Amino acid sequence: MYYDPMICKLSTHGPTRADAIATMSHALDRYLIKGVTHNIPLLRDVIGNADFGAGHITTAFLAEHYPQGFKGHRLTAETATQLASVSAALQFIRQARESSDKAAARKAIVVLPQLKDDGSVHKLEAHVSIDLESAAVNLQGANSFTASVEFAGNEYPPRTLSQMEVAWDIDMPFVEVRHTAKDSLPLTLQFLDPLPLGLRVQFMGTKFDVDVLSPRQHELMQFMKEKEQLDTSKMVLSPMPGTIVSVAVKPGDSVSEGMQVAVVEAMKMQNVLRAPQAGTVKAVHVCKGATVGGDDILIELE
Repeated sequence: MYYDPMICKLSTHGPTRADAIATMSHALDRYLIKGVTHNIPLLRDVIGNADFGAGHITTAFLAEHYPQGFKGHRLTAETATQLASVSAALQFIRQARESSDKAAARKAIVVLPQLKDDGSVHKLEAHVSIDLESAAVNLQGANSFTASVEFAGNEYPPRTLSQMEVAWDIDMPFVEVRHTAKDSLPLTLQFLDPLPLGLRVQFMGTKFDVDVLSPRQHELMQFMKEKEQLDTSKMVLSPMPGTIVSVAVKPGDSVSEGMQVAVVEAMKMQNVLRAPQAGTVKAVHVCKGATVGGDDILIELE
């Protein structure tokens, strides 16, 4: 569930529609908003759509392009390559800063790969996982570097990004990526949080959890047991943090699909929660007045 917090409006201009859209993309990528949900992910995806860029838009645009609703940016071969290569570079930067005994190194803007003390060039290799996609990434060069990305499977062909520069000030979440061979605005990502095996970034307006493993870590991952996925098909989950206004069922009650089972209030709006399928109520974990978090299990069916 998403609300538009009505924080501000963004208007851009340029000599052409394409120039104005490029400026808007850059601006949206540099919005830093925390604590509330907002519609920047959708807006960022819309302005990157080819039909929008060409001005082929009607009041049915969203229904035509997002018939199943907006689920975040869908990676293409180009954007998947960008995300994989930059995520690998960011992880190497984090590791370099954390292992450095020089205080200044933790604050500097780092460009990867770096030169070794003897003047030779680092060649860095990592295995990157984004959602269900996995890729081997090699970074080679100095100052401006080349990223070679080879995805597992056949969905995306191997790609190479040449003359890249990644600049990231540790005091800021913004990561600037430039292609030195192109005269264009830099691509901006946001570093959001460190993760046990990688990092969470915002890219093209959408948040991605990215695992970045060394070749040895990647080799050993085959021995790790997969985490069991929780089956929520018979559960009613809280769509957001809020307060339970009412609970309409108790254990043992029979419910039909779509039947109202509870009401949760958030941001002064009441949201009716319905049974995901027909069945019998197995357990009710909340009562009227209870405070719940997003995705908390409220009711279970059997």
